[in-house]
Amino acid sequence: MSIDLARWLPEFPVRQHCLYLDHAAVAPLPRPVADAMRARIAEQETRGAHDWQAWRESEMAVRARASELIGCRGDDVTLIRSTSEGLSLIAQGFPWHAGDAVLVGDEEFAANVAPWLALADRGVSVRRFATPGGVVEAEQVIALLEPPVRLLALSWVAFHTGWVAPVAEIAEAARARGIVVVLDAIQGLGVLPDRFDTLGVDAVVADGHKWLLAAEGLGVMATRPELRERLSPVLAGWLNCRRPPHDLFLKELEFQRDGRRFEPGSLPSVLVAGLAASLDLLLEVGNAEVYQRIVAHVRTLTHALLQEGWQVGSPGAQHRTAGIVAAKHQFLPADEAARRLRQRHIEVSARQGWVRFSPHFYATSGELEALRLILGKL
Repeated sequence: MSIDLARWLPEFPVRQHCLYLDHAAVAPLPRPVADAMRARIAEQETRGAHDWQAWRESEMAVRARASELIGCRGDDVTLIRSTSEGLSLIAQGFPWHAGDAVLVGDEEFAANVAPWLALADRGVSVRRFATPGGVVEAEQVIALLEPPVRLLALSWVAFHTGWVAPVAEIAEAARARGIVVVLDAIQGLGVLPDRFDTLGVDAVVADGHKWLLAAEGLGVMATRPELRERLSPVLAGWLNCRRPPHDLFLKELEFQRDGRRFEPGSLPSVLVAGLAASLDLLLEVGNAEVYQRIVAHVRTLTHALLQEGWQVGSPGAQHRTAGIVAAKHQFLPADEAARRLRQRHIEVSARQGWVRFSPHFYATSGELEALRLILGKL
């Protein structure tokens, strides 16, 4: 069932100012998301903590909606401040032994490298596998899934070129060998329709400010119960420990067993309201519909770039795509090409020598046709 695009276009004020093709960086806030955040600020400005119960209900709503989008249970969801924080909670909480190793791709975004490199003082090494141009080859990774490797840190989608990793195939092999798989899903969640169970990973981590259309500073992490039991909470606070109802004293420490296990203190209620609204929007549009439209946009962009003589480094028609198209101009450096596009009100980024285009579902065919004309005059 196709969506009624006219219903959604007014919800994206950014369209009045530019053609926004930079969701792999930071999303512009849809009107309902910004409105929800403004309303929460106004509540606290005029009423203080009077509406605190509604804030708690928003947190519950985010867990429920995130679980629906990810395909897990609400109890599996943890609210995190960033992808880096979620990965660090896992890295620091895992029961490592000196001599263990983590397997990470060569061309990996820094957020999915730093938490594992930080384990060096605990005797844990980081081993790398080749990912030329962001391409992950399942056979090559599976061949490296042997002791002392105990955890594989994998990105769902390459941040610079948009190649989609064969996660399910690799995760199945890893689980058969008792190796934990942690998925950096920030460039896939909100685009790709795969579910937590079918991916077969042990944890999914993603901030909300890209394809989830929320603000920076709040994201989601989903963990399997078996992994949560093995992870020692890095942070301890009044909210991630178990207490008798209405009792704020604490005599002994016992951590929560669900996703709240890693949430030590109060959450940012303004950002929670925004994330709840963004998840509402995406679920109402429908994950399958969002994915279909983004794939169509990616194909259109790829065709236009190739026609204008650009070199495209992203997946072609024979491969699975997410929301990123990476391309190089015939002679302009990526930074300069991106600057010229921004001068023409086309928002893109330059990453690792590529110009990165990343449209969301609300882009229109007319807007992409206008881009084709601009590319011809660049």
